[in-house]
Amino acid sequence: MKKFSIIMLCVASLAFAGCGSTGFTSSDSAAKASGRNTANALLSLYNSYKATGTVSLSNANDLTSALVVATGYTNLRNNKANSDYQKSFAAGMVSAGTSLITSANVNSIINTMNSLTGLNVNAANISNSVGTATAIIQLLQAMGASPAQ
Repeated sequence: MKKFSIIMLCVASLAFAGCGSTGFTSSDSAAKASGRNTANALLSLYNSYKATGTVSLSNANDLTSALVVATGYTNLRNNKANSDYQKSFAAGMVSAGTSLITSANVNSIINTMNSLTGLNVNAANISNSVGTATAIIQLLQAMGASPAQ
């Protein structure tokens, strides 16, 4: 009976640990995916900004990218207190950053994102588009972009 109790305790402990790690993996995967999506959208905006010197929300590609960045921004802000989410988000950004977003500058980019207030974009309504464009440009400049001359 004592062996049975010990075995059941071990099984219960492993089941509990397994459930806990599965939840983190899901969150970790979501954070990395959000970071990758945000980085890809930032890279698209970066290239547009370098080529034209502006981010145009009347351009469908820029607008779509701005919405993706705003979604990543919202996810990041909603998980600001979760250091695991922040680390996974950063890792996702670096993995998609194609040498523009690196482990050396990703914290600066994330700090810039966390300090912005102008990413008021959603799919149904674009409010304060000047603030949004300004916030996007600040992010691009944190990545080292300068407008085309």
